[in-house]
Amino acid sequence: MNPADAMPDNEPYRKTRAFLRGLCWVLVRLLFRVRYEGTEHIPAAGPAILVANHTSMIDMFAIHIRVRPWIHWVAKKELFRYRLPAALFRLAGCIPVDRSRVDLSAARSIIGSLRQGRLVGMFPQGTRVKSDEISQVKPRGGAVHFAAKTGAPLIPIAISGSFKLFHRVRIVFGEPYRLPAGGSALDGEALDFDQLSFQMMQKIYGLIGQTYHLDGQADEPAAGRRARHKR
Repeated sequence: MNPADAMPDNEPYRKTRAFLRGLCWVLVRLLFRVRYEGTEHIPAAGPAILVANHTSMIDMFAIHIRVRPWIHWVAKKELFRYRLPAALFRLAGCIPVDRSRVDLSAARSIIGSLRQGRLVGMFPQGTRVKSDEISQVKPRGGAVHFAAKTGAPLIPIAISGSFKLFHRVRIVFGEPYRLPAGGSALDGEALDFDQLSFQMMQKIYGLIGQTYHLDGQADEPAAGRRARHKR
């Protein structure tokens, strides 16, 4: 079952989620000084995949309160270990994923949510990453894989700053973009998901003026450089 469908979208359900959103809004606004930019790129409806760098557990809440459609966040299964947190995450429509293996159940839930016109939120780096550690964490290919498979646009979001009490935080929404549907490039060759994931992270960090690279790779994965030199 898709966790997003665990409870029908009836009136009490919407009211509960509206309460959760309002509570998050109050807490984020009271405790942090958040500035939003690029709000013209916020989608009015799905399907779409929101992809962001991950700095804190507060990231998803700070993004969520500014986006009108409900976001179904992909979250590590460890957060669902205990009964009360698991109930809250499922109420919020979060999708648990096992990061240690290929999780077909999570994949079906993500694709199902997108095909039902929903927003899915993902942190491609898979873990919280400090600004001075971004070159050490390779992004996972899930976001670009699901974007190519479903045709849903990717919406890059960059978070700059520290979610410490009353600190300034900047959240920038980037322009949506699409990948070739069906898993093939325009020339018929299979898509290079490592390269596409790398380019996605470049778009994300570029929104806040940071240059993204991986240790040992000056600008892009080797496969991407070879493909470019062939053209």
